[in-house]
Amino acid sequence: MPRISVVLPTYNQARYLPVSLEGIARQTCDDFELIVVDDGSTDDTPQVLADWRPRLPFLLIRQDNRGLPEALNAGFARATGEYLTWTSSDNIMLPTMLARLAEELDRFPEVGMVYSDWCDVDDAGTVLREVRTLEHDPVVLLRHNYVRASFMYRRCCRDEIGDYDPQMKYKEDHDYWLRIAERWPMKRVPEPLYQYRIHRASLSRAHGQADLEREAANRSFHARHRAPRPLAWWYATQRWRWVKLLYMLRGREIPR
Repeated sequence: MPRISVVLPTYNQARYLPVSLEGIARQTCDDFELIVVDDGSTDDTPQVLADWRPRLPFLLIRQDNRGLPEALNAGFARATGEYLTWTSSDNIMLPTMLARLAEELDRFPEVGMVYSDWCDVDDAGTVLREVRTLEHDPVVLLRHNYVRASFMYRRCCRDEIGDYDPQMKYKEDHDYWLRIAERWPMKRVPEPLYQYRIHRASLSRAHGQADLEREAANRSFHARHRAPRPLAWWYATQRWRWVKLLYMLRGREIPR
């Protein structure tokens, strides 16, 4: 049984998918399984996956287009690893990502989830900047998703808190991290282990969800995390403003 499960949801990103698969294939840790969820792609994604399968074995799940949260849930329902992570098909895992994140979970058994710094890259893959994210601060996390896209968490976290929420599209990850943080400590790994692509065709946008639907997702997020705790939200907002000010005074890139 593999130690780490990696879920790769994809939707109409055949252009970027080979580079994402290359990043997974180049991992220095080989004790992992890859589960690819094709969320109803209508481009050349099936052919790209067929071409890559001899080099990088993976379990393939094909389903009608249901959106990112349900694609993740379909993948993790089949995952068998002790440690879990997922990556977007337009982003790139750097070679030591799985090894380093698993190493930190091994070193700190009380920690439920670890996350790392990352690099922003442009549409062509050119590095734009290195982003050093925040040390774990559960107060700021309520207001701002500084975890972003390079992370790993224990199976026990999923066993206890369950699936990603389909009502939280565009906020599914932030909602999930908050649910983990309510029960377990989290820890930053201060190394860039991931490349996050800045472009106009991310997985979420590619689903074509209208602005009204995005607003509905924001309302669901606020109903769960803001409305029940107005004072905590206010304090988190003030604290996040202070953190941003410190970043600017130090000339550092503010984690988006």
